[in-house]
Formats: sequence, structure tokens, C-alpha cells
Amino acid sequence: MKIPVVITEKEYKKGEHVFSEYTDSIEWISCAPDEKEVARSIRSSGARIVVLGVEKYTGDLYLALNENAGQEPSLIARHGVGFDGIDLALCKKYNILLANTPQAVDRSVAEHAFALLLSIARKIPTMDSRMHNNEFKPERGFELFRKSLGIVGLGSIGKKTALIASKGFGMRVFAFDALPLSIQAAKENMSANSFLSHYGLKEYFTDFESFIKKVDIVSIHLPVNEKTRYFFNEERLNKMKPGSILINTSRGALIDEKALFKALTSSQLKAAGVDVFNKEPYEPISPEYDLRKLDNIILTPHIASDTFEANENIERKVMENIGFFLEKKYEKMNLIN
Repeated sequence: MKIPVVITEKEYKKGEHVFSEYTDSIEWISCAPDEKEVARSIRSSGARIVVLGVEKYTGDLYLALNENAGQEPSLIARHGVGFDGIDLALCKKYNILLANTPQAVDRSVAEHAFALLLSIARKIPTMDSRMHNNEFKPERGFELFRKSLGIVGLGSIGKKTALIASKGFGMRVFAFDALPLSIQAAKENMSANSFLSHYGLKEYFTDFESFIKKVDIVSIHLPVNEKTRYFFNEERLNKMKPGSILINTSRGALIDEKALFKALTSSQLKAAGVDVFNKEPYEPISPEYDLRKLDNIILTPHIASDTFEANENIERKVMENIGFFLEKKYEKMNLIN
């Protein structure tokens, strides 16, 4: 008998070539991502496993899973790393395990941070537009070599970004994270100095004000939680060096978009590259703060992790999590709760 698994449409289409390998044992139920439709599909299929994207789920989905599972746990398998759309309290209340796919997208996201940064440094969108309009009108750019890059959030993606920056571009890299350096290093069985050397870091900070004075370019790699939501507010943006560059490939809710607009129009920031937004598809906070009106920001539609390689990594890890869940080998899953 096949095991029913509900999966949101976009995630199924991304991974159909992988998920189709399991049709002998799994019945895939693809549905729209809105919560009512997901909950309806869970109830009608009897599924106690659901694969979800980045959408926010606040209530009925958890109840539906619990109704099907009875005394057994159920599973939310995130198609990706972030889990800010999932209510952890409801997962706990209804005995729902939450698993994600760590490190599956690290390289793709880190590379996209540099795609945005290089596009700013060499003014690629402007140059491309001029060439397509038959204008051979060059403008001078700048190298990344020896520029100071600040990594905000030194998790696995932040570490990959630091390595590319230091080893690939010869940048001077500084890190800011709430976790002390000693703990970061111990987690990898390294001394503090070995950790800094391994990731090409000049210095490591747990104090933002000391950190931000050192850097001209900031790349954000934080998770979203109560402490980090709108971390880059007007106050922190104004603490950046005048003429700095800001890159965000993490989560839109880490930046106050109104404050970002003001910083870009006041010359507090020279430029920004942004892949993630408070509302997706992008909607401005209000018409007067529409980031699309600015010529010193490069915008991409949440594609940093959307590569062929990253998606296959994600889907393999999703199936690994589902397999361990069905075997009740919960200790082997990438569990969040």
C-alpha cells in the first residue's frame, strides 16, 4: 500500500524528477500552497507527511496532520533550509516533527550573493541595458580584491560565503554572529585561531557596533526569529559606513524595506543587491517606498537557492528525512524540534 504524502505544487514541480523515483511506495498529492488547500488535501488523503515551501502556515494544517496521525507523530518536511513560515509552538502542541535540508543550498546561495555584488561592482545591469539599446557607453567599476566584507550570520551559508570571498577574491572578511567564536570553533574541533584561518576571517565579532565600523560591504546570512526580524532597521543601517553596499540573499524580513529605501536615496548606502522581500511576489511597503524605482539596487525574485544542483540536493534530503521518519529513526533526521 502506497503512503500518501501531500506536497505543494511548486515544490513538486521543482523535484518531480527525484520524487518520481518513489512512486512505487509513495502516492504524491500535489496541491496549491495556501493553508486551506493543503489542510483539505491532508484530510482527504489521510496523509501524516507534508512537504512545504516558504509560505506561512498558522493553524488548520497542524490540526489536519494531528487528526490523521492519532497518537503517532506526523511530519512537516521543509523543501529548503528556512522554517520561519512554520509555527513551532503548534508543531509541539500537535506532536509534529519538523525537518529541513541543511547545507543543501549553501553554495548556490553564496554564489548568488557574489552575483549580486559583482553586478553592482561592474554595473552589469546598466551596461547590458545600454548595449541592448545600441549605446556603447562604458562606466568604470571596482575590484573586490582587498575590499572589506562583513558576513552577518556565520552559519553554513555564511561560512561558504566567507571562503569564496577570502580564498576566491582575496577580500578582507569580518564576521558577526551572536554565537561566541570559542563555541563556533569548538563545534568544529578547532582552536579559535584555526577557525579564523580556515574560513579566511580577519576578525570575529559578537558586538554589531564594533563589527560594522570595519566593513564597506555587508552580506546577510541570518535566520529569521524574534531577535533578528528587521535586524537591519533604520538605526543599524545608519551605523553602516556612508557609501556601503548591502547584500541580502537570506530572508526579506531581516530588512526594514522603508529604512532601506531611505538609506539608498540618502546616499547612506551606495547600493544594494536583494533577492528576498517582506512580501513575495514583491509588493512595496507603500508606493512612495517602491524599491523598483531606484537605480542603485539590483533585485532578483528569490532565486539564490534555485539552481539545478541545489534543488536536487534538497529533494534528496527531503526523501532522506521522509525515509527515516517512516522507519522511526528520528535521530537520523534533520530535525528542528
